[in-house]
Amino acid sequence: MGNGIHLTKKPELRNQSPKAKEKNIMIKAARYINDFSVAVTFSTGITQLVNFLPLFEKHLKGDNLKYFSLERFKKFIIKNGSICWGKNEDVIFPASSLFKKVPMGAGNSEILYVL
Repeated sequence: MGNGIHLTKKPELRNQSPKAKEKNIMIKAARYINDFSVAVTFSTGITQLVNFLPLFEKHLKGDNLKYFSLERFKKFIIKNGSICWGKNEDVIFPASSLFKKVPMGAGNSEILYVL
């Protein structure tokens, strides 16, 4: 109790809006297809083909440029519902930034770097 951390039960949500449900989407599986394309299966059961090349070109900088190598690109992992690259999760794309009802590139992109 002295550390100031208190755990409480999360309130139950009723009739979640579609936007709220979209934030809870997780990546359940991913399979390399070719080049920088990955078939991503979401917790909704929907599988989408995601081309990561435009996202990598836009967001990767510095030491993370090494993931432009197909050998390293293919070594992604799924962790905590996101797709990640690197032993220390150097690059992370949350499911909510990839799950789109519109074609890729029409919406905004979200990326989180872990240094």
